[in-house]
Amino acid sequence: MINRIYSYHSFTGRRNELYLLPTAKIMKDAHQSTIEALFDRFNSQPGGLNEEAVLSKRAQFGWNEIPDVGKMHWIWHLLRQFKSLLVLILFIAALISWVTGHIIDMYIILAVILINALIGFIQEIKAEGAVAALKSMLLQQAKVVRNGHPIILPARELVPGDIIILEEGDSIPADARLIEIKNLRAIESPLTGESMPVSKSIEILTGETELADRKNMVFKGTFIAGGYAKALVVATGLDTAIGQIAQSLDQIVSTTTNFQKKTDALAWQMGLLSILGAFVLFLMGYFIQDIPMDELLLISIAALVSVIPEGLPAVLAIVLAIGAHRMSQRNAIIREFSATETLGAVTTIITDKTGTLTQNTLTVRKVFVPGEAPWKLSGEGWSPIGGFSQQGMVTEVAEHHLLSQLMKIAAWCNNASIKH
Repeated sequence: MINRIYSYHSFTGRRNELYLLPTAKIMKDAHQSTIEALFDRFNSQPGGLNEEAVLSKRAQFGWNEIPDVGKMHWIWHLLRQFKSLLVLILFIAALISWVTGHIIDMYIILAVILINALIGFIQEIKAEGAVAALKSMLLQQAKVVRNGHPIILPARELVPGDIIILEEGDSIPADARLIEIKNLRAIESPLTGESMPVSKSIEILTGETELADRKNMVFKGTFIAGGYAKALVVATGLDTAIGQIAQSLDQIVSTTTNFQKKTDALAWQMGLLSILGAFVLFLMGYFIQDIPMDELLLISIAALVSVIPEGLPAVLAIVLAIGAHRMSQRNAIIREFSATETLGAVTTIITDKTGTLTQNTLTVRKVFVPGEAPWKLSGEGWSPIGGFSQQGMVTEVAEHHLLSQLMKIAAWCNNASIKH
């Protein structure tokens, strides 16, 4: 069975149809195999791989990561600032100014082009740096059994055949077949769109089973909602289900943005207007005013250049830079300069709620203890700052026996930890 993904262009409405590899081939039929057969296939064992096996498999499968195809060398960020049709027309105007001896005009036009390019270049480099900093902060860790001992290492170091340990709240670092579970539930909304946790099992599945129905598998990019598990890694990097989706999305052909279409149209209009105006001026000067040919050519060329507003690209760049700065103050990073205007042209957003319009965060506001007034809690989201108050009086948990016991039970019943 071939899976399809559809993407829609924001302004043209054109549908791009992308094809994924058959999911059974992506997962190598791991959901249909016995645990013993999988251990044999990946030359692994319940005690995990040894270092020699890890190095051999890494040479074969590579790192467990999805390449960032959006990242470009700085020189390409700089060059892309000059691919606008409006900038091309300004270059032509600068060349005409140089040919006709208007050297000062040429320098002014080139300076405007350079300022425009620098503003866009600096903004995009800053955005790339911010994205890279966020990625380094979100470096994923994995609990792995190697040489019979559990260790914690970066998720990118996983290879097929590794034994991983999964607990509540963990992000799953690779596609894996479950070999041992206890009340395991996973949130697979990044792959299936289903926000409710999925209960897992270790039973062998028979027949052709869709990815969303593979109860004995866990997938990279999804999360553990509850329980405990050990799993055998069967796919890493681009071989995972989400990696295959990433590869398919890379096949989408980039089209010009709404902003680029508008600026290109404006450039064509100004170019045609300047040529038409210079031509009319030449005809009037030649047939009506009887101006000498050499002088008439200089006047026509000067009129041709003067019609083009040299400062327009710089003004546009400054306005977009201000928009990008305002977006950054609202915790939104603009990677491409023109995306500021494109975002402003959006009229309808169709999106899932949890984790997109909300922060996927539950915050306790009140605690009820039998026979007492409710306790109110302060604090927001993931920040470990807050306190208890009762009837407007702030107090310490240790001063109240029942509340203290309730908090101890809450602490014992989860595996949350505070990391600095």
